[in-house]
Amino acid sequence: MIIVKLMGGLGNQMFQYAAGRGLSIKNNVELKFDLTHLLDRSPSLSIVFRDYDLDVFPGIGAFAATNDEISALFKIAPARALHQKISRKILPTKNYLKEKSFRFDERFKKAGANVYLDGYWQSEKYFSAIVQIIRKDFEFSPLSGHANFALLDNIKSANSVCLNVRRGDFVSHAGSSGFHGFKGLDYINNAVLHIGNKISDPHFFIFSDDIEWCRENIVLQHPVTIVDHLHAGKKFVDYLQLMTACNHFIIPNSSFAWWAAWFNQNPDKIVVAPQLWFTDPLIDTSDLIPLSWFRL
Repeated sequence: MIIVKLMGGLGNQMFQYAAGRGLSIKNNVELKFDLTHLLDRSPSLSIVFRDYDLDVFPGIGAFAATNDEISALFKIAPARALHQKISRKILPTKNYLKEKSFRFDERFKKAGANVYLDGYWQSEKYFSAIVQIIRKDFEFSPLSGHANFALLDNIKSANSVCLNVRRGDFVSHAGSSGFHGFKGLDYINNAVLHIGNKISDPHFFIFSDDIEWCRENIVLQHPVTIVDHLHAGKKFVDYLQLMTACNHFIIPNSSFAWWAAWFNQNPDKIVVAPQLWFTDPLIDTSDLIPLSWFRL
């Protein structure tokens, strides 16, 4: 059995699911979720509380692991003494695989049939062998409402560019803003300039968790449609589907936007992503962004 710890919002949970799914198929075993972290509402200044979001995809078939199933994999065992002075040290067992960094973890290739995955696993490399299965698992339900279908027609009839602006806790929450940081107007304007020099007649569709900020601050010399949250749908899944339908993408340091760009199968798509995914320039994210995307 593969058990994957779910944490973060929808985009993060999709990465965690995809990694777990890849490992479960490789070993021909069942995939289950550990929802403990999502359900925990203990007071914390460092955590932004999230819910289980993968239920927006009707094709997701994994189930919540029981406490006994989690305990069977996520347990501790005595390790060998490092020196005579150290008689015992407690470490996780070989069945517990915790992500060490944001680079692809080579230990993943050797992981067996009974593993607890603890990490974000933000790289296509974790599921590159089952890309079509992941696309199938993450198929969308039909859009909700006539307004969304009309907007979808507008997106498909234009040389559409998805411009996603992520603010929310990246601005308001001290922990998130300090670690992730908001990609502001300099990044947005430079990315728009890059796209504008590459394609003709771009029409920018702005998707954001802070619509008012976008209305007040983003001024482009191109046609613009700001997509109101009336188009968001359940847990913003309609937003994600509409974003995916665009021809080209300017994404912030957001896993949600990453998936929108990744879903799109236009062979000529241009995707602009931040050079710095986190505020710390020493965090290596070279495996996070596909090589065909442009980092700015």
